[in-house]
Amino acid sequence: MKRQAGFTLLEILVVLSLLGVLLGLVGAALVGASRASAKAERFSTQLDEVRAGQGFLRRSLSQALPVSPADAAARPERFIGHAQSMRFYAPLPDSEGGGIYLQRLSLQRHQLTVDFARLEGSALHAFGEPQRLLSGVQRLTFSYRGLAPLGKDSGWLSEWPWPERLPRRVRIEARLAGGVPWVTEEVRLRLDLVNEAAR
Repeated sequence: MKRQAGFTLLEILVVLSLLGVLLGLVGAALVGASRASAKAERFSTQLDEVRAGQGFLRRSLSQALPVSPADAAARPERFIGHAQSMRFYAPLPDSEGGGIYLQRLSLQRHQLTVDFARLEGSALHAFGEPQRLLSGVQRLTFSYRGLAPLGKDSGWLSEWPWPERLPRRVRIEARLAGGVPWVTEEVRLRLDLVNEAAR
């Protein structure tokens, strides 16, 4: 009598083992691809945030104005600059409310935030809620360069000592978490016409 062809139990076990190994490899590859995709998406989101933050800083600082709500004061505060915070007056575009605002930038808990107080005539309205510009900030340094009261170049300073006048340039250096690149920004401010006329 002719014997029927078929698989032995050992052959079936070997095939099942190989299928298990292949499924494990495919599963690991899918998990790895999913993690890589999520990481790339997070990096892209952070990169977009950095570009938006840099764009806002460039636009606001370049449009800084030599005004204050108390121009009649002996020493009006038109620009306050520290190593990790700044206060200055600049307009916002109509799409964001329009008008001139005192803009306050500060580093808080690894986040660069900005809040606004609207300037109307000589009145300064209360600050609103801080808004996040950048997150994951490991290090942030503002530095300033302009003209001293006697017209001499100040060189780069970590603190701006003349609040009644604007610096000519502001440099922004930062290091961000997650390997997101930050190109050092150097923003040229508008000419301080108030002090230029007085020279």
